[in-house]
Amino acid sequence: MTSRPVAFPLLLLLLAIGLDGPPAVAWSRKPKPPPEDKDKPKLVLTANPAFGFTPVTVVLTGSLTGIAPLDRNFCHAAVTWVRIDPGMTERDGFRTREDPACVHPEEEISVTTGFTKTLNLHQPGSYLIRLEVEGKDGTRVVSSFARVEVLRAH
Repeated sequence: MTSRPVAFPLLLLLLAIGLDGPPAVAWSRKPKPPPEDKDKPKLVLTANPAFGFTPVTVVLTGSLTGIAPLDRNFCHAAVTWVRIDPGMTERDGFRTREDPACVHPEEEISVTTGFTKTLNLHQPGSYLIRLEVEGKDGTRVVSSFARVEVLRAH
């Protein structure tokens, strides 16, 4: 019976660390976004509660960041709420668009960065909701989907 010396696995480990850095640190780090992504507009959507028993009233809250407070392009931007009910595909989802017009003087810019909507959900299942904000030049900022799980009460 032959046995490898204990130094052999240790040598392989040191070689791997030397080539790739410490394995535990390399796997646990989140990749940093490129510097130009830091200043890009971002839209975050949360649902409260994220789950409940039928019927459940959900308050959706969207927060838009990365937009200058005096950005004419996003003054009274168009807002679209997308709701995908259980069993639907994204293409079949409900879309509610709010497209307010700027009815104020040119120098009075008003950029909305907070959005809320209340939904009453009656059917059990998994709902997906997304928020989209569109500037006057067609620039769209889209949130990721917020998931709401509705459970049957009995």
